[in-house]
Amino acid sequence: MSYALLFGGQGNQHADMLPWLPTDASGSEALHLLEQLLQVPWRSVVVNASLRNANHIAQPLITATSLASWDMLKPHLPALPAAVAGYSVGEMAAYACAGVLTTSDAVQLSVLRADLMDLAAAGKPSGLMSVSGIAMEKVLHNHPDLHCAIAIDWDHAIFGALTAHLDRAQDTLDAAGASCKRLDISVASHTPLMAAASQGFSRRLDSVALQPPGFPIVVNAHARVCRRVDDLRGALGAQISNTVDWASCMDALAETGVRCVLEISPGHALSAMWNRRHPALPARALEDFQNPRGAALWVARSLD
Repeated sequence: MSYALLFGGQGNQHADMLPWLPTDASGSEALHLLEQLLQVPWRSVVVNASLRNANHIAQPLITATSLASWDMLKPHLPALPAAVAGYSVGEMAAYACAGVLTTSDAVQLSVLRADLMDLAAAGKPSGLMSVSGIAMEKVLHNHPDLHCAIAIDWDHAIFGALTAHLDRAQDTLDAAGASCKRLDISVASHTPLMAAASQGFSRRLDSVALQPPGFPIVVNAHARVCRRVDDLRGALGAQISNTVDWASCMDALAETGVRCVLEISPGHALSAMWNRRHPALPARALEDFQNPRGAALWVARSLD
């Protein structure tokens, strides 16, 4: 009997996120690296919405706090996970959790990833919009300027595009009864608009030493389990400019035979998605618990 981990991406960080993480970063490698980058205490950034949502801060913030959370949780768990998956930039933490990347490389690569994405978007305002209540194929047919960034269900997806194209599409989709929500992300992640960022990141990744994973990773780029270092390297670069079929990623993770799933990230977005798609396999978020020990006890009870 086994469990899986989900590492979240941008969009759910908030002022009170992961309250049991130490404010003093000296005892955590991941948080220490984060504060070296920020040059200020990490909690002072989290409480400022404009800072915590800025792409160049959000990506290392999510990566470092997720890895710090994993470090605190791991000693209390009955065993290592059977498999992991990361949602968007959450793959950085997933790779480090599985031992493919070091903590230092994961945090530094998340900074590079954000910088390259910001550079690709410079002078071309863009973003992401969640659309639900209307078939994904219909949205793409009626709005050819939109790109599917993340597929969540047949009638729920996140679309990326230039801001002007998102504005026009939102007016039409609202009128058609769809539920539209603009995300606090200033780049069109996982779309062709990020092709240059994907290429630049892949070139840098070629010089980084990757290790075989300690357990399988379901990768965004292919929505399947990967264990080979060459496959993992290619997938991490490709996902920046390619659609993430998150629905299929969840299915692939479920097919590994896990009994429960724990979300390691601020908020509850991934566990909510999982419970809608796989209600027979319970999922909880780390933020559901007062401390890591409580989360670990839930995992242990689920496995019993």
